[in-house]
Amino acid sequence: MNKFAPITILSIDPGYDRVGWAIGELSGTSYHLINCGCIETNNKADIFARYIQIQEELEGIISAHQPKIAALETLYFSKNRTTAIRASEARGIIIATLLNHQLELFEYNPGEIKLAVTGYGNADKKAVEKMVRMQTQVNQNKLLDDALDAVAVGMTHALTSHALRTKAALNKAAGS
Repeated sequence: MNKFAPITILSIDPGYDRVGWAIGELSGTSYHLINCGCIETNNKADIFARYIQIQEELEGIISAHQPKIAALETLYFSKNRTTAIRASEARGIIIATLLNHQLELFEYNPGEIKLAVTGYGNADKKAVEKMVRMQTQVNQNKLLDDALDAVAVGMTHALTSHALRTKAALNKAAGS
């Protein structure tokens, strides 16, 4: 018997060239992937046009799936300052879009995601991809890394959320 209502989660791997996204549902202890993909911006376009594209496509995903929760990966900064700044700006636009749709936001760093998905916080990308594909039955060979990363973020939130909800329910039952 499932004590908790199913929750639709939008998970995001932020960027400005590509934004990975996934829609999944947490029902009890099960995470079911509904859809995933990438928002790919035109690298020849003006940066502001790219930001608008991210916002518009993200709003379309939100409208189509009506999630109540969004989970994002925190940014990993490379040595390239321009890339880091653009990725940060895109992340700000993503967060503003999510907040405008009144989604509850959660963030996970790469180590937390690797630990949740593989059981090892220093796992490499191949190990994460393997576990994502095994646990969600994603078998599309041409799925971009960004989309797989977004699925991993969703899986992380599902595991974390279920653990927190179970603990809260146990505490409530115990009268704490």
